[in-house]
Amino acid sequence: MIKKIILLNIVLSFVIAENKRLNFEDVQGKSPFKYTSLGIVTWFPNDNAFLTKKDNDLYKISVPSFDTTFFLSKSDFKVSSGGVKNNKQSAPSLQTIDDEDDQLVKPSSFVFSSDGETLLFTTAKERIWRRSFYGTFYFMDIKTKKISPLTNNNTRLRNVKFSPDGKKIAYIREDNNIYTYDISKNKERQLTRDGSESILNGHFGWVYEEEFGSFDSYRWSPDSKKIAFLKEDQSDVPVFLLFDEMKLYPELTKIRYPKAGQKNPIMTLYISDIRRGRPKKINVGITLDKYFPWMKWSGNDSFVLMKMNRLQNNWKFLNINTKTGKYTLGLSESDPSGWVQMHGNYYFLKNNNIIWMSERDGWHHIYIHAQDGSIVKQLTKGEWEVKNIVDVDEKNKKVYFISNKETVFENRLYSVNFDGSGLKLLTKEPGMHTIRMFPNQDGFIDSYSSIDTPTRHLLKDANGKNISVIKETNKSQFEAYDWSYPKIIQFKSTDGAISLDGIVTYPPNFKKGKRYPVIVHGYGMPGTQIVYNRWGSVWNQYLAQQGYIVFSMDARGMSGRGEDFKNLSYGDMSKYLSKDTAAGVRHLIDSGVADPDRIGAWGWSGGGYFTGLMLTKNADLFDVGVSVAPVMDFRLYDSIYTERSMGLPQDNKAGYDSTSVLTYADRFKGKLLVMHGTGDDNVHSQNMTWLIEEFVKHDKQLDVFFYPNRPHGMSGGKARKNLYKKMINYFNDNLLNRKQVKVKS
Repeated sequence: MIKKIILLNIVLSFVIAENKRLNFEDVQGKSPFKYTSLGIVTWFPNDNAFLTKKDNDLYKISVPSFDTTFFLSKSDFKVSSGGVKNNKQSAPSLQTIDDEDDQLVKPSSFVFSSDGETLLFTTAKERIWRRSFYGTFYFMDIKTKKISPLTNNNTRLRNVKFSPDGKKIAYIREDNNIYTYDISKNKERQLTRDGSESILNGHFGWVYEEEFGSFDSYRWSPDSKKIAFLKEDQSDVPVFLLFDEMKLYPELTKIRYPKAGQKNPIMTLYISDIRRGRPKKINVGITLDKYFPWMKWSGNDSFVLMKMNRLQNNWKFLNINTKTGKYTLGLSESDPSGWVQMHGNYYFLKNNNIIWMSERDGWHHIYIHAQDGSIVKQLTKGEWEVKNIVDVDEKNKKVYFISNKETVFENRLYSVNFDGSGLKLLTKEPGMHTIRMFPNQDGFIDSYSSIDTPTRHLLKDANGKNISVIKETNKSQFEAYDWSYPKIIQFKSTDGAISLDGIVTYPPNFKKGKRYPVIVHGYGMPGTQIVYNRWGSVWNQYLAQQGYIVFSMDARGMSGRGEDFKNLSYGDMSKYLSKDTAAGVRHLIDSGVADPDRIGAWGWSGGGYFTGLMLTKNADLFDVGVSVAPVMDFRLYDSIYTERSMGLPQDNKAGYDSTSVLTYADRFKGKLLVMHGTGDDNVHSQNMTWLIEEFVKHDKQLDVFFYPNRPHGMSGGKARKNLYKKMINYFNDNLLNRKQVKVKS
């Protein structure tokens, strides 16, 4: 009898352990999982070592030995007072930011000068838009450990950068003017004086930052004597208003935000000699309806500026002589059937040739070009894509790059010689890899994950040989929660023209012959990809453990499969997104695993658009949706992003109408919850307002929820947790637990 009880207890313990499931607090509260992270990785100049932070102390870690030595203690961050000379009246009193307890500055990020003698660090970061921020800046003399404020009134500075020689620092103040600070002379100089709400010197406004990924529009010359910068004139850009209704009387925030087809900012290039100070305007031809998303000094007196047309299907390099102010045309790229993909992978070699990436043969590959644009050599070729160039070793004539050559679902590291020979795979582990090359290129840190492998950090030599495991995430902690590993699947499009890719997470203890409710997590924006061999989302696991099949896929028009595949979405984002997603869902239904009367969708931003589209255009297939911060009509979204794949609304009314969720509101027959932050500067809650009006017009019912003053990511307070709780309750009430067959209206 005792033996039977013991055996029963063992069996019960095993069952309990096997059936341990995630609860809501596990995924939206305090996580039970510990992931490995390298934290801050700031490379020392001219040294194979990086700076990292732990408990506010700084450590130097040498590679490849990974020896760790103490570098700076948190007690070293004491600020010494002293004024800064400037060109105006006597400097105001020094402002410092001190910790209440020990009166020490707490740094959050670090940058070394090129000589390694000075460390610039940031405190009190304050977000502006998605990437830009204000901060308070200090610099430390590494030898003496003396810390000084960057300048008087050193709060709310932005775009702070060392000069190449490490002797000066440039920055932008709130007045939108550029300043420089001479470290040895303790002197500030103002370079521009016309900054205003509509005139931005040295930094980009909202739309450039959001869509070109940069908030910094000035560059030091290699000899540290000049600064080239763009002056952005936003005067004619329409203003969008955000209302803060949490005040007794609502307050307004004004944003210069060009929607599709509306007036864009105008850019002007200037060169400023640091000694003389007065900027010199450079003639770059017509600037109206032109973009200038990339620039770089190619010598002390030569500057390269990328000039792109508004439709973003053509760009060219302007090779500018800064002494004469004249330019010649250089490298160019065009795509008459779609748009040219932007990237910052341009490397200028000592012989003035340029290493760059292009889709000119139909796939993203690496080329060497002369400055006049002529091809010297194509380094990679084939029906696969180079994702980005990691590093260029000019001494050994080798390029290191990330590619999906092995499979479209993975990004791995490769190297190739300047003559196109010696193509070599350096990361043999399947999955998605992020690479940090050593400064001397003798090796790299490889951080990767896959569907069945949580994040690992490996140390490797330049040939890809494993030196050691730095850190790895404990896999057993996930398996203790009955982890369901996703599966990548292939299926035919509805028209049978192409094979499509999807990824599925099944409920634990999935049973063949049983049909499950499906939640499609979508995005589907042109030129993006969602199906990867990487460690999965904990939220997807939670949904699967609730009893859902979670499904995502890549429709035609998405990336990773060549230029022709990407361009299929041009002019109408909805065309293949709706057709191909329907094909994926029907594949699950035809496979006998999906319940055709319980199909849901959810997504955020572009995924919110996807959800709205599925519940309207694909209303016969989808029953329930949760749409977060969605675009509902792309006439309401910004110019750069929208026009890239849609053209101008003035020229493509039919395409914009076909893409709009509003067009299909009359088809709606399910349940849809739309959630939006009223402080969203990216996708305005105006989209939800327009959708409500269209639903009212067609006598359709819609569930809505506003989050006061929350941005696009819904941060602040408990908003995100509230949102996810509302989402799961909505799906459980209307999809999982619904017994009856839906009523068709």
